[in-house]
Amino acid sequence: MMNKLKRKSITFLLVLSILISQSFGGIVAFASDDPINHTEKSNTTYYNYRDIYAASSIGYMGAEWSNSRNCWEFNYRFAGTGASRISGSDSDDIRIAAMQIEGVDNTDNMALWSSADEKYIGSAPESKGDTPDYSFANAVIGFAITAINNLEAGYAWAVYGLIDALHSDVDNEVNEADYLWRAWDWDSDISDTGQFFWFMVDVEPNETVKMSYSYMIFGPGYELLEAGEGTRELIAAGPSSKSITTTLEDWNPGMMTDEEKEKYGIEEITLNNIEKRAQELNISSERVSEFINSDEEVLYYAHNLTEGEIDVIQNSNNMTKDSLIKDIEDQLDRSNKIIKAYSPIEDNSEENQLIIEKHKSMQQKLENLLDEVKMSDDDIDVDALYNEYGEMF
Repeated sequence: MMNKLKRKSITFLLVLSILISQSFGGIVAFASDDPINHTEKSNTTYYNYRDIYAASSIGYMGAEWSNSRNCWEFNYRFAGTGASRISGSDSDDIRIAAMQIEGVDNTDNMALWSSADEKYIGSAPESKGDTPDYSFANAVIGFAITAINNLEAGYAWAVYGLIDALHSDVDNEVNEADYLWRAWDWDSDISDTGQFFWFMVDVEPNETVKMSYSYMIFGPGYELLEAGEGTRELIAAGPSSKSITTTLEDWNPGMMTDEEKEKYGIEEITLNNIEKRAQELNISSERVSEFINSDEEVLYYAHNLTEGEIDVIQNSNNMTKDSLIKDIEDQLDRSNKIIKAYSPIEDNSEENQLIIEKHKSMQQKLENLLDEVKMSDDDIDVDALYNEYGEMF
């Protein structure tokens, strides 16, 4: 939590970084900076004469093979931006920002993780934490800033300004094999914020997995605004009928045919060249150390594994039992995120406690209604149940 001195420091840093943004506003992307695939999300809401904006960009950067874990390590950079305005001027309505990554399909054959290295996380405005060189994130941060400004938010920072303002600070985190959560909070609400998160997904060969991701901001009144939840599919290459191999456990990309190596863009990085290429490709320091300390002759880096955003079927306008179940589950997910975001805050205010209690009560009511709908016959009065659902809000 920030004291008054921290708040004043942040205000100074915000003004300084905005000045830097105005002087150096362009985006300069390097080879290691450009995502192979990237997706932007953006959303806005309105309450009490205030406009609230959120946007995000996620970029897939390529994957390297790990012999010790017998998997492909998919690398991602994730950036989020948030802003609040009243009549076009700044309004301090952002209390919390968060990022969530979750495995949603075939999770037994995947693992989510991130390094403890300072450059893997960043938030602004902050006055604590380190300030590593985040220039490798120029592109994905630029995409997130463009997305929020396309909503006409008048975002405080340009790319270099936000990068200069980022500190390697995080207030709350959850690390599980199929779930990652990062959250930041301020004791005085703010008008503009930005975050960066570099994470990895290990996927076993010949497996297809899916993960969801979301950037969100929280504050009184609107409570939660998500830039938009997305879902990505990751397909890991493995042995085929043309590959020279015996068992999956003994396989590595070096056993691929020349055609397969060309198809997946397999680059073989030698020990003599690892430091140079690791810097150019921004391969994680953990993976580099793992390679150097192993008996591997080359590190296999894949530029062309199949990866990308997939469409998720949305609710129809028809009021059916299934659509009601989906609506209730979506609202339960929203309440869960609000409780998760507000609960860890130190010295929680009465206002924050009321928000938590409100959603815990709503959560119980929604769970009871969900059980009622699921156990009911297909010929239930859906309109009456929808009315019961609507009366909760």
